[in-house]
Amino acid sequence: DSGQFRQVEKVKERNWFFRMSAYHERLIEHIREHPKFIQPDTRRNEVLGFLRKPLGDLCISRPKSRLTWGVELPFDPGYVNYVWFDALTNYISAVGYTEDEERFARWWPADVHMIGKDILTTHAVYWPTMLMAAGIPLPRTIFAHGWWLMGEEKMSKSLGNVVRPLDLIDLVGVDPVRYYLMRDMVLGQDASFTPDAFERRYNSDLANDLGNLANRVAKFLRRHFEARVPQPKRPPDPAHDENLKAAAGAVVQRVPQLIGEMRLHETIEDIMELVRQVNTYLEQTQPWHQIKA
Repeated sequence: DSGQFRQVEKVKERNWFFRMSAYHERLIEHIREHPKFIQPDTRRNEVLGFLRKPLGDLCISRPKSRLTWGVELPFDPGYVNYVWFDALTNYISAVGYTEDEERFARWWPADVHMIGKDILTTHAVYWPTMLMAAGIPLPRTIFAHGWWLMGEEKMSKSLGNVVRPLDLIDLVGVDPVRYYLMRDMVLGQDASFTPDAFERRYNSDLANDLGNLANRVAKFLRRHFEARVPQPKRPPDPAHDENLKAAAGAVVQRVPQLIGEMRLHETIEDIMELVRQVNTYLEQTQPWHQIKA
């Protein structure tokens, strides 16, 4: 920012290295034998492309003579850890590695390790080779999500186009924000946020579809059944009920599969389509008239 530049100096120093190169072929083999290990497929292909080049060893230390802060290497007090080598181990130390075998066995290996696409190499190359070297099982899936864009641009403090999620939560509540983030991002791809898009989704799905249904059902139960769900009776036209039951059953069967495949936006859309079908069912059957009859 000052416009002043320092002279670039070439320096040489001694450091500790992790022999990551020894696990090059083993990592490629694991990725190929486990198609779901890195998801989505575009990121899997990206990592395999990276691994076509020779994989060098990883410098894991910085000398204290030029970096005084950091986590000290346990085998050499003159050095601190390279930040990524230290940080990655938090994933296993947090769940009891070397300290609580029962808890570690419960939580590791992770079913899905969710990361940002900009740290893919660190998590899909460095981390698996570190685990291989330590004899620790690898995560079953490493899933790289995309970025939230403001319109079509990457969010940037300098541009001033940053969304402050806590401010948005204070305005509308946490659940609508969670809903929007899951509904409007295809995991693995970038997604676009605009205030107008958020408002449209909020009004269309939550206020009109879900809100209208919840209000109708709650009001009907309060008025006619003391706010309790009554025992079902045979409907005048069973076809409406059977169609709705079939639709609900299909959603119940499909949702676990979609969640397992990290297709959360489709999961929510299936559920909201069922909500819309229930609204249509109520409009067609008009139970408030039937009960009067």
